[in-house]
Amino acid sequence: MKYIVSEEHKFVYFVVQKAACTSIKTALLPLFDDDFANSGVDKENGLSKSDIHKFFDNSGRQLNKGQFIRELEGKYRDYFKFAFVRNPWDRLVSCYLDKLTKGRPGMKSPPSLAAKVYPGMPFAEFVEIVSETPDNEANIHFKSQCSVICGRGEDKPIMADFIGRFENLREDFATVVKKIGDDRVQPLPHLMRSKNRKSSTYREFYDERLRYLVYERYKDDIEKFNYSF
Repeated sequence: MKYIVSEEHKFVYFVVQKAACTSIKTALLPLFDDDFANSGVDKENGLSKSDIHKFFDNSGRQLNKGQFIRELEGKYRDYFKFAFVRNPWDRLVSCYLDKLTKGRPGMKSPPSLAAKVYPGMPFAEFVEIVSETPDNEANIHFKSQCSVICGRGEDKPIMADFIGRFENLREDFATVVKKIGDDRVQPLPHLMRSKNRKSSTYREFYDERLRYLVYERYKDDIEKFNYSF
């Protein structure tokens, strides 16, 4: 779990995978331009997804959850803390199409999952494995969103001040930009629809059984962020 911190602008971005995180990182990149200029990334020829993630991974501007929580009531108490969430059923389809359909790169997984999660696997099989895999064993692309945004303990308090929605991305990101107050933030890049999805909606990937498995696996996300199928 990664939290991007701007000391200059006093904000923390909670990075939720498969909820437009590449687009949001790209838009925020100019705020970290000093690091970017010295990173060795070729700006003139454009940036790939891996460039963007690699830049932040090497920037020294990221915290893990433990580091953030230790300073939540101290250093980061008055920082603007924001995240973006996505319908869990849709998010899981996006994860599958981006990582596990034929010709896709796959995903790094703990040894217990490495032999089970593979490119070309049927979607139903993927859902079954995800439904049986707790967050502490899951790949970051299908960990629950609550595992990033919520604190520890039985009540799992939401730690973000603002939660935008993938389904209302541009309008909600405009709220973030206004709060940050720096016009160097770029417009969100054009969001490429998965070629594998074609014209399908996420609902077409599910039958009643798979729909229920996702509900049970991501019940906290569904209830905390008020989603339905």
